[in-house]
Amino acid sequence: MSLEVKFENNYQLKYMTQAFVEPVHLSTPADVQKWRSEWMKALSSWHSPYKALIDCSNLEVDDTPEVVKAVEIMVKFFNGFFLRKVVGFSPNLEKLKHLPFEMFENIDDASVGLGIRTPKAATPGDFRSSIQFQNHFQQHVIELNFAEPVVINSSEQVVVLKSKIMNTLMQWHSKWSLMIDCTNLEIDPAVHPDILRMFKVLGGLFMKEVVGYSPKGAKETYPFQVYRARHKAAAQLEHEGSFSGDAADCKSKKA
Repeated sequence: MSLEVKFENNYQLKYMTQAFVEPVHLSTPADVQKWRSEWMKALSSWHSPYKALIDCSNLEVDDTPEVVKAVEIMVKFFNGFFLRKVVGFSPNLEKLKHLPFEMFENIDDASVGLGIRTPKAATPGDFRSSIQFQNHFQQHVIELNFAEPVVINSSEQVVVLKSKIMNTLMQWHSKWSLMIDCTNLEIDPAVHPDILRMFKVLGGLFMKEVVGYSPKGAKETYPFQVYRARHKAAAQLEHEGSFSGDAADCKSKKA
């Protein structure tokens, strides 16, 4: 059984959201273990107490004693790793009433039950949900990429991008550089001034350098230095004392 869970972390408000990308049927303890493994991977960025809000709309869980027990053990396990509270929501409440945490019919009620503000629901093609980060703490680098092709052509999108960067900065307590994967990114020159203003603000929050790699179009369409390959961008940050070329992990270093 394949299992794909989408995680979003709100470090400012101290909660994690989970959503099953495709319909999932947990029918054995081994299936529950797959969920636990995905959750554990997402937990690697947390070092403080958090709450979990789970979209169970695509989730079906057998009510057999062994499966229910496996879910109970999983929740108890995460309680030992900073989890303060977990709630779920689904229009099919009757089918999930045996889950070992409180369930609600919709995200608004679930958010109230969890004691957080109602998060914006992600929709296909939603710009905010496409923004992803990898934190390279040892190298002092935040790596930004986009899960699907995007074109930044409005000030509102820049505000959203800044908000998400500020959110991930909650984990940082040192100087850092920003490395941007431009494979799925295009930027309208009309918003270059907005991007540069955002960089100026981030510069006041200990950001040292901005570089990009794998440009989708002409390099001139990006308001920052862009390199053809990832390892070239990493090498530039290495010169700045921020990133090790050995960590570049570029699959085509001859590119």
